[in-house]
Amino acid sequence: MRILLIGDYSGLHSALKKGLLQHPLVKEVVVVGDGDKFKDLAVDISIRPQWVSSRWGTFFRKAIHKVFRWDIAEIEKGWKAQQRLKKMRDFDVVQLINDRPIQTIASWERKILRRLFDQNKKVFLLSCGIDVYGLKYLIEHPNEISLLQPLLANPKLKSQYEYVDVYLNKGVIQTQQMIVDRCQGIIASDMDYVNPNKKQSKYLGLIPHPVVVHSEKEEIQPLENKVCIFLGINRGNYYQKGIQFFEEALLQIQEKYNDQIEIIIAEQLPYQAYQRAQQKATIVLDQVYSKDQGYNALEAMAKGKVVFTGANKEFLTHYQLNADEVCIEAKPDVGYLVEKLSWLIENRNVSTAIGKRAQTFVYETHDCKKIANQYMHTWNLKN
Repeated sequence: MRILLIGDYSGLHSALKKGLLQHPLVKEVVVVGDGDKFKDLAVDISIRPQWVSSRWGTFFRKAIHKVFRWDIAEIEKGWKAQQRLKKMRDFDVVQLINDRPIQTIASWERKILRRLFDQNKKVFLLSCGIDVYGLKYLIEHPNEISLLQPLLANPKLKSQYEYVDVYLNKGVIQTQQMIVDRCQGIIASDMDYVNPNKKQSKYLGLIPHPVVVHSEKEEIQPLENKVCIFLGINRGNYYQKGIQFFEEALLQIQEKYNDQIEIIIAEQLPYQAYQRAQQKATIVLDQVYSKDQGYNALEAMAKGKVVFTGANKEFLTHYQLNADEVCIEAKPDVGYLVEKLSWLIENRNVSTAIGKRAQTFVYETHDCKKIANQYMHTWNLKN
């Protein structure tokens, strides 16, 4: 069986590939992507724009974006995907990570995707990140916890959400409808994407994020020295993740527990450097506006770290967990965050216990080999 995974956010498809390659029926897995910007994720077929990252390319890119609010990198991505179509044929399963997996001009995206449908067997759509169904649902349900909430509360943040507006574009909506009409089914990658899709006729359910875990769990030692708190910052989704709440909480925590803690703040790091910077952390501050954990949070949990992340009632109910059992639900409330951080700093045995449960949860629920089996089962159900 040959499998083609198009697009990658935070290493989801890369982790799924590693799980799939362990399956006895899988002969080959190919990941297509642009490396997810500065994260520089490894892919097998690259559509990363290079000219627009050169000295002159960057100049033109910024100038055109300033005037037209449009990224010319879309052209280079489309051209590269077009050139590599011959390598993307005769696969048994193709999975698109989003309804804009190439992220080029809408009409060109449709042309490329039609070729992919025509020259391969089954195609599935993974609902991951903001998309047409998701944006429509969140606009109609403004009280639903989501990355859109900061914008709904403060319209002045509109410039920070330009990438969201793309999914209101008529051409992108046409692309999404073409994908839905022709694909075998839609899969949600976490709890944030269940409600927008669950009433769609082709919705196949939720398959959790795959995580690459070691054959043996890392041993979690009791805390004896300073509590290390890690915050990773991506300026591209600063408001969407509620980073400002974490920063304000850390200022208060620094003043309150200065001699008991160490704070590490890392910004705009490639994936490997991000992992190294986070290594010594006891507590990881991930994101506020979500129901579930993304890939970075799950990787930290697999190492036994206490993560502040999405963990609302829907998540707890789905996985039959209690609050604070495997992670801490992060909320857009500085006082609440300070209270939770203080509790962990003052009760180190609690941090150790949560870390151990977090690790067990990821190994049991998100191990990429187990998740690969779920994908294989779901793909094989559809003709």
